Amino acid sequence: AAGDRVAGMTGVRMGCHAEFVSVPAHAAVRIPASLGDADAAGVLFGGTTALHFLRDRAGVRPGATVLVNGASGSVGSAAVQLAATLGATVTAVCSAANRELVVRLGAERWIDYATTPVARVGERFDVVFDAVGNLSRAEGLRLLAPDGALVLAVASLFEMIRGGRRVFAGSAPERPEDVGHLLGLAASGRLDPLATVLGGLDALPEAYRTIDSGRKVGNLVVLPGR
Repeated sequence: AAGDRVAGMTGVRMGCHAEFVSVPAHAAVRIPASLGDADAAGVLFGGTTALHFLRDRAGVRPGATVLVNGASGSVGSAAVQLAATLGATVTAVCSAANRELVVRLGAERWIDYATTPVARVGERFDVVFDAVGNLSRAEGLRLLAPDGALVLAVASLFEMIRGGRRVFAGSAPERPEDVGHLLGLAASGRLDPLATVLGGLDALPEAYRTIDSGRKVGNLVVLPGR
């Protein structure tokens, strides 16, 4: 209805660095009253990506063991939380500076990539979720338990095409029902968007510098009009 706060995604059209953007009505999902605009924006990309690969592709169930490589970024932090929500035991790979964060998000174990490269972790997992793109297909497969699933959330075009029975890569669909589910989780406190507001559109250069540094935590949000 007119005046409702809504959230949605524009897909391959992109174009969200603007004050106004048009989307089909069915793609605009009402934001719960208890959830702020920045937090609503913060659940979208990382949340839909993690939900699709964990729930729909890898089929995570209660009791599964999940390794998340790059656990403090946008996709990785959502993966930690959603895997825990699905009943999995989560091992998070990130820097020592983000240890307390990933544990708070639901990781039961933590690995410092500076001292233990993820490819050398001497364990096997039901799902290995690479959210940063520094784990090769071969390295990831060696970390899998029998019948396990490897998720390459940041994959080359070759890996997207290659795929396989145990390897899932590519982009996630932007389904309004998934957006609504994620917004509900965030509104109920079961999903922390980790949204940091940098300012208005003039803050975009700062946002991209932070992303390029490789030290971004969670999601960076700009609010046009500020």
